[in-house]
Amino acid sequence: MKKFKLIITVAVLAVISYSCNNSAVERMVDKMQPEPVVLEQEGAGFFVNQPDEKFVVGSDDVMDIWMKYIDAHNNQDMEAILAMETDSIFILSPDGSTIRGKENHKAALSAWFEAANPKWNVYWGMPYKGVTGGEEWIIAGHLVTQTIDGVEVKHRDMIDGYINDDGLVSMFYVYKSEIPAPVSEEASEE
Repeated sequence: MKKFKLIITVAVLAVISYSCNNSAVERMVDKMQPEPVVLEQEGAGFFVNQPDEKFVVGSDDVMDIWMKYIDAHNNQDMEAILAMETDSIFILSPDGSTIRGKENHKAALSAWFEAANPKWNVYWGMPYKGVTGGEEWIIAGHLVTQTIDGVEVKHRDMIDGYINDDGLVSMFYVYKSEIPAPVSEEASEE
């Protein structure tokens, strides 16, 4: 019986000792953990109209909106296009002309779809966001293929677009780059 009491006493002391040491170890480990560091995004770049604004990488949700908008253009789905933009949409074309408002955009697109059947292939894109103002933008490169008088013509468009808080395309600027004709072998030998 004495042996049994001794075994029970040793077992109880071992459990108590283990519990105390485990708590002490946990407290020691907690003290060794550094406090989490919260970094504020400083951003980079500038915009002359908002001198205090800087930019950071934005959300892919905004890029997804743009890709759906381009898909609607490729499908010539005017109803979907108009549903994804604000009533007061503003577009600056490569030639400097502007389109203001959804109805004017619809008229211009309808004419372009009829005349050239344009198709956009987005080959890169990046969402970005203003740190101070919080505006969400995309910038993306597009290979545009048109059929003009039966001839396929390609050019590149760089588009900088603002997506508002409601997830609607509010404005965009289009910058165009022509693709030079390939150099023929005869011309390169001269």
